[in-house]
Amino acid sequence: MNRKLIAAARGDHPLDLAINNIRLVNVFTGEIYPAAIGIVDGTVVHVTAPGETELEAVQTIDGQGKFAVPGLIDTHLHIESSMLTPAHYAEAVLPHGTTLIVTDPHEIGNVLGEEGVRYMVEASKVLDLRVMTLAPSCVPSAPSVETAGADFTPEVIERMLTWDGIDGVAEVMNYHGVIHEDPRMMGILEANERAGKIPQGHAPTVVGRELSAYLVAGPDSDHECRTMEEAIAKLRAGMIVDIRESSFSLNMAEVAKAIVGKGYLPNVTLCTDDVLASDLVERGHINHVVVRAIEEGIPAVDAIRYATLNAANRLNRKDVGAIAPGRLADIVLVDALETMNVSDVFIGGENIVKEGKLIKRQQHVQPPQEYLQTVHLPEIHAEDLRLEVEDANATEARVRVIEYDFAPGLPTGFIETVLPVKDGQLVPEAYEGHKGPLNRVAVWHRHGLNNNKALGLLAGFGIIEGAVATTVAHDSHHLAVLGVHTDDMVMAANELRKRHGGMIAVKNGEVVAFLPLPLAGLMSLEEADTFAPKIKEFIDTIQGGMMPGKNPIHRMIVATLPVIPAAKITDLGLVDVNKQELVPLIIETK
Repeated sequence: MNRKLIAAARGDHPLDLAINNIRLVNVFTGEIYPAAIGIVDGTVVHVTAPGETELEAVQTIDGQGKFAVPGLIDTHLHIESSMLTPAHYAEAVLPHGTTLIVTDPHEIGNVLGEEGVRYMVEASKVLDLRVMTLAPSCVPSAPSVETAGADFTPEVIERMLTWDGIDGVAEVMNYHGVIHEDPRMMGILEANERAGKIPQGHAPTVVGRELSAYLVAGPDSDHECRTMEEAIAKLRAGMIVDIRESSFSLNMAEVAKAIVGKGYLPNVTLCTDDVLASDLVERGHINHVVVRAIEEGIPAVDAIRYATLNAANRLNRKDVGAIAPGRLADIVLVDALETMNVSDVFIGGENIVKEGKLIKRQQHVQPPQEYLQTVHLPEIHAEDLRLEVEDANATEARVRVIEYDFAPGLPTGFIETVLPVKDGQLVPEAYEGHKGPLNRVAVWHRHGLNNNKALGLLAGFGIIEGAVATTVAHDSHHLAVLGVHTDDMVMAANELRKRHGGMIAVKNGEVVAFLPLPLAGLMSLEEADTFAPKIKEFIDTIQGGMMPGKNPIHRMIVATLPVIPAAKITDLGLVDVNKQELVPLIIETK
């Protein structure tokens, strides 16, 4: 107990800082009124009654009648998905009013194991941005159908939960394993239960009895709602619905339909999940999600509550989430609630953003050199991409194809088609479906643990020329190459291997675009302002003549994620996600 704070609250000790002349957004009552805020030792000790707008202090700041909202909280994200290091991520989001994030470093965990997670934890501790890190619960995300660079067993998770800086288990993506009491997932959840920490959920399309089973097991939140009906079912069940608006999954418009007209709901929070650095720079962070909520009809104060008080309550944090006595002085001044344009940000009473500009650089922790060389593959050859048929006499084959649907922005399932066989190989070029030309896909295990390789076919992914390759391939992050022409695919894979990771595009035997991501093959070492234009340039190039249509990066990286329904490919082969089973490419031959 800090008695100085008590004395200052009572008025018997001077305030360190007073932010005067503001319009307070009171997230407890839903009111907005003129007020002043008194701060000592980084803690709010007094907020004036409505209409009393001046306090005396050692330092005073004129809030100029701006709205004062609590620091914004993102309840679920992956720093690695921004393609930035923790320090550069903080520098990108702090000017947008984000003061606390909950991050799951499972991307780097899949590549570098525990040491990768440790790097993210330590690199986050030195930041002004408050970072709660959760132990990745699913490395690999679906152990029965993929391999990763590490294996986070229940024993590993139990050890991580003792680390300083680990606050729970991150999104439990293997919902199939949870619902059906897979021993591995039960062990992980029981370890977290013993530690008494946060269990974060991930349960796309799960409703009814299966949702009840998932909730009874412990995970109590979900950021995967894509329909109004699914959101309603989860809200009614008491689940915390993290409404997501990412670079790839724009769920606010649909999920808001489950909320509008129902008044303030205590079990709604906001998150960004996966947002590219270019989008952070251009449109903002959680402030953007708040704006999207308002645009969809959610009252402004409620939208702010979801991003502050509700988030704090979900995280069992009584020290943040509101501007009130005893809470940390994490305060954001905005010009208008409808736009959430941020002018000033205070973290623990320190004014680190002024007039929309970050005035305090964040400390960068340099990664070890070995973290910059994580693509362990031999040279790739054209024969590695042969789609061979075992039956030497076959003239045609019925095959499974992973189909992409632009509406939800996901591979939605397998379709079947018949392809000719020539010289013992499938001829995907002969396909004449409504989704355009079939694309080939290959996935190589790149972590040096085995020589796994898988081949498949894609429909609707929209590659019309050349090939693209990436070491960002959720969630095991192997080297994946997608394309039309096998020669370009071979070159793309080899070039990316030699360049230690990132994203690359090859057309007619030439590299036409390259996005370097040296840290674990996932992140740049550049600042957001200099790196963001490179992301845009890469996207513009491949959209221009290779992958027309929206979200080309998403189409590159989502085909390998075996915990989002319904059809994917991993280093072990094609995956029926709903059954968590491997299935063959070739169904039958004639």
